[in-house]
Amino acid sequence: MKPITVLLVHEQAILRAALAALLVENADIEVVAAPASGDETLSACRGHQADVILFATALPIGVDPIKLGIEQLHDASPRSAILVLTASPSATLAQAALSAGALGYLLESELPAELAVATRRVAAGHLWVSTAMTMGIASLNRGGDEDHLTTRQESIIRSIAWGHTSKEIAVEMNLSRRTIEASRAEILTKLDLASRAGIVKFAVDSGLFDQADGMLVPPPALA
Repeated sequence: MKPITVLLVHEQAILRAALAALLVENADIEVVAAPASGDETLSACRGHQADVILFATALPIGVDPIKLGIEQLHDASPRSAILVLTASPSATLAQAALSAGALGYLLESELPAELAVATRRVAAGHLWVSTAMTMGIASLNRGGDEDHLTTRQESIIRSIAWGHTSKEIAVEMNLSRRTIEASRAEILTKLDLASRAGIVKFAVDSGLFDQADGMLVPPPALA
């Protein structure tokens, strides 16, 4: 099986080396580059088009800088999933990162146990957020578009955001797969969305994705 390719972004050489060492302990993960500067980073992103860009920083970073950084990385490597690694437990910062296009937000306090798991999840196109962050994000931006959604639709949106398939959601909700897929189509129409990615972004922006109701937990890590 082809390994997951990762490009590391961090301003400190010693920490880039430490993160690379943690990642390469996993046979299914390969670090393809760890550039030393901003210009080198964008050049490396364009050249490697890695599966995952690990966007880590030891410096305090605000909402606008993190949005700009993620946008620049996306422009340089559109196919890469971006995983943010930071010490900041700011729900506002996490939501800004996810809304800007990052698929993951991992706290340094959860290293090293969660690093490989989060890398695998975002590489597969699934959202990953540190458990400690989910309640904070959910408290932001209440109200708005989700007010006219049914309880079932909210549950389906949250499950989709966690990466569950229609079949898995159907089993958990004791409904047919056809019913789930019909509800998904209704959600897309109601929210004027075009794809699963749009549903995930809506779930993040509205704080719906972590309102746990027993079934809505992150999917198990990929082997």
